[in-house]
Amino acid sequence: MLFEDAFFKNQIWQQDRLVAYGFQEKDGWWTVHQPFMNGHFEARIRVKVPNQVVAQVWDIDMDEEYHAFRIQRAVGAFVGEVRENYAALLHEIVQQCAEEEPFQSPQGNRLIRYIQKRFQEEPDYPFTKAPDIATLRHAGNQKWYGLMTQVPWTVLKRTDKEGKIDIINVKVEADQIEDIVGRGGIYPAYHMSKKSWVSISLDDSLSDEDLFALVEKSRQLVAPKSAQSLTETCYWILPANPALYDIDTELRNEGEILWTQKPNIKRDDIVCIYMTKPIQAIRYLCRVSKAHLTEGDEVYMKLELLRELSDSEFPLLRMKDLGVKAVRGPRLATPECRKVLESLLKE
Repeated sequence: MLFEDAFFKNQIWQQDRLVAYGFQEKDGWWTVHQPFMNGHFEARIRVKVPNQVVAQVWDIDMDEEYHAFRIQRAVGAFVGEVRENYAALLHEIVQQCAEEEPFQSPQGNRLIRYIQKRFQEEPDYPFTKAPDIATLRHAGNQKWYGLMTQVPWTVLKRTDKEGKIDIINVKVEADQIEDIVGRGGIYPAYHMSKKSWVSISLDDSLSDEDLFALVEKSRQLVAPKSAQSLTETCYWILPANPALYDIDTELRNEGEILWTQKPNIKRDDIVCIYMTKPIQAIRYLCRVSKAHLTEGDEVYMKLELLRELSDSEFPLLRMKDLGVKAVRGPRLATPECRKVLESLLKE
């Protein structure tokens, strides 16, 4: 195990953040050389999005790679100082440029990225006593269409496998249960009604194409049935990177701002602007005053500022207590988070 593995494990690199940090792209790899210890050493980091990393410590004075800090039996104040400074730099780069993958299984993480891109929906973590259980909710009515957790293989009646596996429970039409249960990776539902739900093991037994199709079908089955449901006000959380765009000046001076139109966000929805690292807090509460404004080939929505919060009022730590574990893209506020946001707008 390399020294860097503890820092890079389960991290997904974000290209816009790499650019903001100072990484340069060549042949698909993003590279940064970051000096430390008064310029005597240099961390040389190469990243290929989403999750490939090569890292070196370079001795500038000797013009060669420095390996001593990797040797566990190597002790002494100097080697320890190199390790400590390099570790601090790695931590900073990861904090600024990456997001942690939420699940152990690669297929589970691919599914979440697909959902984020396809529907701009993020997993919720609503169970205080089971913080690792994630739910997927439809943007139109907040109903679950997926529940992701990790279980022992034995609860799926697989005595030929040991350990645990990530699964997702999805809703299916009742008359399809017999046809699909027993296909690779599809089992009777764990801890949910076996009449209308199934469990899918996220170990690539089922192809991504078939998995994504079943999840989309589940989403369709719980979708709003009436026009009234589709017009209800939604509370969205949108990330804004302060290193890339100074939204403070425009919102504070103008009281409104144009934002790239996001699918599912409509007029009169509430948009809560979350400032990403290093701030990590909701700073602005806005209303969508106009949607689907066209300028050339671009489509925008206009956000009207309703309230500015201090960075201590709604930090990420508080959001996590309300079920919002991360903000990687546009996402709906959890019911618990929405209730608090509504109260803030009434003050």
